[in-house]
Amino acid sequence: MRQRADSTSLTRSMPSFRLLLSLAGVVLLACRSDSRDSQPPPPDFAKAFSYLPLPPNPEVVSRANSADALQLTLHSPAGPEEVTSYYAEHDGPPLWVRIWKLGDRGTMVELTGAVVAKDTTKAKPAAPKAAPKPASDG
Repeated sequence: MRQRADSTSLTRSMPSFRLLLSLAGVVLLACRSDSRDSQPPPPDFAKAFSYLPLPPNPEVVSRANSADALQLTLHSPAGPEEVTSYYAEHDGPPLWVRIWKLGDRGTMVELTGAVVAKDTTKAKPAAPKAAPKPASDG
């Protein structure tokens, strides 16, 4: 008789367990699909880095992006002074450069390039003012 009572309580708890397991699966799937959809597509590499000076013997460590910027982290065996000379003068779109020394293992370089959107709020040039009329004698 005791065995029947235990198996009955087990049978009653199974639907609850299945429901809980199903809900957990739905939540997990919802979280996964939400994170994929929330990531913006990266900007065009050539637009973000139209001119990309690379340090000596670069090795890509990581890459990240937002909708209007790309970030590359590179490692170079060269020293920070030599690496800095590659970025001392930059002529082109915005480029943010962060350089730090890794002891005797070389230098890390973090490059962030942005895609500059056209300014649609730019003021239109004002119409030229008419020259004042000379006063007439009268």
